[in-house]
Amino acid sequence: MMLAQMDEVQARLNALVGALDGHDAGAIIAATEELATAVILFRGAAVPAGSEHRARALIGQTLNQLEAAAMRVNILKNWTRQ
Repeated sequence: MMLAQMDEVQARLNALVGALDGHDAGAIIAATEELATAVILFRGAAVPAGSEHRARALIGQTLNQLEAAAMRVNILKNWTRQ
C-alpha cells in the first residue's frame, strides 16, 4: 500500500510542477491541495516487508521533484515581484 501512495505523491508533485510552469494560480492551488492530501495518506502508510529498496528509490525521486518544485516557486516569486 505504501508504494502506491508514494507513487500518488510523485504524481501530485508532477502536477504541481506542471502548474507552476504554467503560471496558473488556480491550477497551483488545486495541485497543492491534492499534494497535501496525498502526503497525509502517505504518512500513515507502512513500508511492506521486502520493498524497502523500492521505497528508498521512490523517496529519492520525490525529494528531487520537491527540489524542482521549490526552484519553480522561487522563480515564480521573483517573477511576480518584477
